[in-house]
Amino acid sequence: MKATIAKITFWRVVVAAIFASGLYATWSRFFQGLAASTNLSDRVPWGLWVGFSTLCGVGLSAAGFAIAAGVYILGMERYRPVMRAAVLISFLGYMTVVCGMLYELGLPWRLWHPLIFWNHASVLFEVAWCVMLYTTVLTLEFSPALAEKFLWPKARVWFEGVTHRILIGVVLIGILLSSCHQSFLGGLYLMTKDKLYPLWFSSNLPSLFFLSAIPSGLALTVMALFLCVRSLHVRIDMSILEEIGRVILWLLSLFGLARMIDLVIIQGNGSYLFALRPETGWFWMEFALLVIAPVALLSQPLVRGNPLKLYFTCALVVGGFVAYRMNVAITGMQASSGTYYFPKWTEFATTFFTVTAGVVVFREAVLRLNIFPKTPDANDRELPMLLNRMVRPGSA
Repeated sequence: MKATIAKITFWRVVVAAIFASGLYATWSRFFQGLAASTNLSDRVPWGLWVGFSTLCGVGLSAAGFAIAAGVYILGMERYRPVMRAAVLISFLGYMTVVCGMLYELGLPWRLWHPLIFWNHASVLFEVAWCVMLYTTVLTLEFSPALAEKFLWPKARVWFEGVTHRILIGVVLIGILLSSCHQSFLGGLYLMTKDKLYPLWFSSNLPSLFFLSAIPSGLALTVMALFLCVRSLHVRIDMSILEEIGRVILWLLSLFGLARMIDLVIIQGNGSYLFALRPETGWFWMEFALLVIAPVALLSQPLVRGNPLKLYFTCALVVGGFVAYRMNVAITGMQASSGTYYFPKWTEFATTFFTVTAGVVVFREAVLRLNIFPKTPDANDRELPMLLNRMVRPGSA
């Protein structure tokens, strides 16, 4: 009894509460319908599930194809120790996207229809196919980690031989699919020219979505790697995180420059930057979190070289990215819809439920599978202790 009580920790109670509320909200969604489980309407048909689960989930999964391309295509073997973790994050990200689609679709049991009924003129058709195909690619990329753990030795040798022969082709297909998918999500909003607020509408939304996804996905990966080292006693070369931070700096600078050139010069909407409207405040909050603050911080070697400071800077990037996509999906559509939308608690519950489930699966995979190398450098053995001291300076 005492041993059971000792296992009940604060975070386990929090996870259990999230799961319980999420399961009830899931029941409400599928047995009571959208009207009972959401605040969506004909004027606001897309809300939290599209804005967060789909737009953010896909974008934050971009690191998988980026790091896989660096390792397999460009020969950057230095990043191989973190490649499986990046692919796993992308795989779980896409699984949360699929779960989100089941919630948001009015008739989720027709999810298979794009396989049979082709509509070449629909961007949603392209998005659906890219989600299905890239999820399959991520499954193939991550399958060697599962084969190492569960297959018999002879079957494992045969399976590894097969995957080794097709791996480069799979990675190339994944790069193409993920690049297209990141852009297609922006293409969805090209049809909202007269509805989406000018600070977010652009004829170049596909390119802006692609440019914002890669640094944000890398930032999420840096956060996950830091937490693995600190809490799960994983040992990796932390200078890899510093180098990824430098890449994030340049990519965010490129995105920020492209965003302002597009907004002010190409679209001619610079006057909206200082209009006295709520959208202006949301825009500058998003831009400060996603571009201004991270670029200023990552420009400092002391920030990039300090794992804890780098972690919080990447948290700003992820927060700014979420704000950007949510502004496109919800904030920018409020004025034209003539109504105010705020998600119902069941929408939040299902969203937290899917994200928490992904985090739990990631943790278990790191603990039970060969996600990271088992033979770390001698210089990395004290990293978890050092990181804990950074978080709690008073500890000995």
